[in-house]
Amino acid sequence: MSHSAPSYVASEDIGVSLFVNIVAGSDHEIEVCDAGDIAIGISHEGPQDTVLPGSSVGPAAVSGSSCRIYGIGENCEVLAGGTVQAGDYLKPDADGKAVTASSTNKYSAIARAGGVAGERIQCTIEHGVTP
Repeated sequence: MSHSAPSYVASEDIGVSLFVNIVAGSDHEIEVCDAGDIAIGISHEGPQDTVLPGSSVGPAAVSGSSCRIYGIGENCEVLAGGTVQAGDYLKPDADGKAVTASSTNKYSAIARAGGVAGERIQCTIEHGVTP
């Protein structure tokens, strides 16, 4: 899949399929979103290093390394932080995972499939305010 968003430098270890934003005062460093942040994108779903059989998935990027992200208008996977239904407006929780946005909340993506906490779900990255 092609990426229209540029590669950024991770200011911290960034897990796969998490909402990310630009570090305040920086042009190219990103960090995992906190609750209430508006994401610039979602970290790549593949780990930075090859995963060996029997080991857990590593981060999308370690601190100081390049981190590819999906940007506005792109379809990708995001890690659910709770139960999500297809069509839900999504915002980051305190760990950068996707949770359903309430009425009048700002959102960073729209779910294209449902899932539960800990699952990666399909979404499209968009910004807006829930109706």
